[in-house]
Amino acid sequence: MTPAKFSTGKVQVNKTIAELREMGKAARNQVSFDQLGEFTPTGRDSRVMMDRVRQLLIPELLPERTQRMGASAFAFFRGTAELMEADLAQQPNSGILTFTCGDAHIGNFGFYASPERRLLFDLNDFDEAGINPWEWDLKRLLVSVLLAAQANDVKDKKIREFLPAVVASYRKSIKQMFELNTLNRFYPANDVEKIIQASALDEDSSKLLMNLINHANKHDSEQVVRKFTTLDVRGGLCFRENAPRTTHVDDDFTTHVADYFAAYRQTLRPDVNLLLSQYHITDVVRHSVGVGSFGSRCYLILLTSIDGSHLVLQVKEALPTRRRGSQQGTRITAEFEQTEGQRIVDSQKILQSASDVFLGYFAGHERSFYVRQFRDMKESVDLTQLDWDQFRTYANTCAWTLAMAHAASPTAGMIRGYVGNNGKTFDNQLATFAWLYADQVQTDYQEFCDYRLGATV
Repeated sequence: MTPAKFSTGKVQVNKTIAELREMGKAARNQVSFDQLGEFTPTGRDSRVMMDRVRQLLIPELLPERTQRMGASAFAFFRGTAELMEADLAQQPNSGILTFTCGDAHIGNFGFYASPERRLLFDLNDFDEAGINPWEWDLKRLLVSVLLAAQANDVKDKKIREFLPAVVASYRKSIKQMFELNTLNRFYPANDVEKIIQASALDEDSSKLLMNLINHANKHDSEQVVRKFTTLDVRGGLCFRENAPRTTHVDDDFTTHVADYFAAYRQTLRPDVNLLLSQYHITDVVRHSVGVGSFGSRCYLILLTSIDGSHLVLQVKEALPTRRRGSQQGTRITAEFEQTEGQRIVDSQKILQSASDVFLGYFAGHERSFYVRQFRDMKESVDLTQLDWDQFRTYANTCAWTLAMAHAASPTAGMIRGYVGNNGKTFDNQLATFAWLYADQVQTDYQEFCDYRLGATV
């Protein structure tokens, strides 16, 4: 077997799969499952960390961001990745580094189109992506499953009985991935048809999934044009105003959009770059989305082709990871974050089974950005609309998919060795951590709610 070589800047691995598995078993002897299940509060000041992140965002959008985060403990959790990452850095960890999503909560999975126009299910947010201990992603997913279930008024007893099954889904997926050879692990089966076959969904869950598929198939650039645009006084097509979420602005990006668009095109495949040469920029609007990213600089670009058809691209500010941003006392500059767009794009290409062909990046004068197609056969799951059986199916599918993403890293053989074959103890200990950390989230959320009552943002 040809050894895999992987350099993170901190460790270098040049081992066979069998040797990597042995290294994973040895890591388990250094940091046990019981230790992974522990959580010790770090004493950090959540308000200070969140304030530092807010300093990177657009001031006029902060009130709505605060309102969105205040909707529930789960919404707050979604918007404060910096807190959990800082806390995890102070807890025992496996020492096994891999490419991680960094924000693998249950709301950051969804459906999208492959370049071949197949509908896929995968992770879909990589703003916090980087190289970290692999279990950080799994722990964040578990806590999010717990909080989302509580937000849906599921009894704690049911959640407590179910949570180890989510860990087991991840563990079994890792095991299955290493029944494949290296090349087949590179081509994971994330298309929806195979997910349906593998999951053996009940009738209600299958019906839910088919409804999502039907909605996703209707999402394309022309549908976006119909929903988001109108005609200006001269009869030209332009984005519809919906301030403060969607509004035309005069800033560095909109002023230099042609130059930035040209720089972005140079990061694409030659065939995609050539395709975009047939389009011209028709309109640009600032369009804020999400919870955690609401308030960052996000834009939509309306492109019109030589045949009159349209393409809508989303441009998102590529901020440093939340943990890094929450610890900075100085203004973020292009010099500081010039590779952040590339970090996000590269991580997405590594972790997703297939990625958007329009995925690219560029550096502005003071900030960096990444670009992707907007709403192209994309569909997310409204967790509040799921019954308990559907929710459990969805959570297990997310865990299974996360393991497939982690299996793309050469160190994943160590994960396989670490979790082992008899995983009940592992499953239960990771679930224990989720309950302990959920208490920390509730404490932070209550402080946030108390604080924002007297705050202006």
